[in-house]
Amino acid sequence: MDRLSENRIRNVIAVCIVLALLVAMSIATYARLRPSPRVIVDRGDNKSFNLSFADGFDETDWYVADFTFPSTFFRTGWVEENVRYHAPSISLEINRKPVDHQPFSGAEVQKTGFYGFGHYEVVMQAASGSGVVSSFFTHTDSTFGDPHDEIDIEFLGNDTHRLHANIFANGETEGSIYIDLPFDASDAPHLYAFDWQPDSVSWFVDEKLVKTVTSAERQIPQTRGRIIMNIWTGSKAQYGWHGPPEFEDETRATIYCVSFRALGDAGSQCSDKGVHWSVNGGSL
Repeated sequence: MDRLSENRIRNVIAVCIVLALLVAMSIATYARLRPSPRVIVDRGDNKSFNLSFADGFDETDWYVADFTFPSTFFRTGWVEENVRYHAPSISLEINRKPVDHQPFSGAEVQKTGFYGFGHYEVVMQAASGSGVVSSFFTHTDSTFGDPHDEIDIEFLGNDTHRLHANIFANGETEGSIYIDLPFDASDAPHLYAFDWQPDSVSWFVDEKLVKTVTSAERQIPQTRGRIIMNIWTGSKAQYGWHGPPEFEDETRATIYCVSFRALGDAGSQCSDKGVHWSVNGGSL
């Protein structure tokens, strides 16, 4: 074999190796981005809980998200480093660091287990800024072999004088519910809650009832879901809803306490005196 032929063979082998590596990298990336069509999870026991971040952040209670959906609805990948614990709270941050194929990095935490009918509370300070959404909600869908059932408390950073609520049952929704607030939700933490009954959902702000939807008005979710808190921004199709992404880097939502009291239970919650959340060392 002459030297020219040897060089040609070496070049062909080198090209094949490079192509093989590129294919392997593409497969690995796709495997990371592709949400599993069915995820096996511990659904838990639906027990009541009351967790104040003043007492710590125990990762056996919480799953910190580190994934990206190949989605044109979300333009955000969730990364662990954007969840920051600093007693008495955790913060969920969003910034312009690209992650995978998405231009923004956000944050998400999920309570372990699945939860159903009962009373849900969160003490949080919403993020401000056009384009940013900070949320507290229950959710399940076909990923877990369930219908898409969801109950939302969300704040749109372009108008933090309103709470955005919604319900999805079997993947269907009648649309957004906007609840005017007598304060700016991004200025200070407040207590937000919803009460999920088999035939109704009611929302509360600082322990005052602000909205009830019954089964006569909308289909009510019936399937237990995960409790999720996150911060994100969407595509241009969402700009009319949450505004263009003009928020500042390191914009954040802050959470102090999360609780769930199962239907029929009488356990403590964030709103209970003596088991309350605190800011700057004093109960609110």
